[in-house]
Amino acid sequence: MKSYKILLCTLLLLLALPAAAQDDWQPTGVWPFENQRFMPAEVVTGLVYKKKTLVPCNIHIGNQTLWYVKDDTLMEALPGTVNRVTFKNGDTYIPVSSNTFGKIVVEDSVGKVVRVRLIDKQRFEEEGRSASNLGSFTLGGDFGEIGLDLIGSYIAKPEEEPLPTLDHFFFVYKLEIFPVTDKEVLKRINPARRKEYKAFTRSAEILVHNERSVRKIWQEFFVKY
Repeated sequence: MKSYKILLCTLLLLLALPAAAQDDWQPTGVWPFENQRFMPAEVVTGLVYKKKTLVPCNIHIGNQTLWYVKDDTLMEALPGTVNRVTFKNGDTYIPVSSNTFGKIVVEDSVGKVVRVRLIDKQRFEEEGRSASNLGSFTLGGDFGEIGLDLIGSYIAKPEEEPLPTLDHFFFVYKLEIFPVTDKEVLKRINPARRKEYKAFTRSAEILVHNERSVRKIWQEFFVKY
């Protein structure tokens, strides 16, 4: 388990940020997390015997890993140890691989649609950010020191531009988790509707990185199987 020391007063300051600021938050190289502050969340662990723990958490967008607070230390969850994370605002994350978490954007009687938000490497470079800054990142100053690997850069100024992000989607269907791509979808929908799917995606301008488009695919070809 990786751990990163940080002064407790820094965490308390982040926890105290107003909710309005959180709603407008976009991750930056200074703070590359989905949420502007660590928020209480119910973390479910265990394979056979489920354990629920309430602890401040956040999702690191460098690789969509779960971080949580233990005493005055930021911890990165061990791969494969967490089944589900539900924040106090209702946002729920589940692993789509051993250590990559995605947010559930649709959950119904058929299954789930999960969004994984990562840093867009191509846009990052196109915006002129140095490729040399895509490695180790250190937060210093009066806040102790955090060393971690991520895609991003550390610029200690409030006006820093948000990190460019790209959404990837997964379907949870019949106990399977698979990425939303034409190939993977066509393997699982009703074979009699494969031609219809191809025509649908052409006419509806379906984009697999767009949540609205992905919801359309889910509703039309899985819910209406």
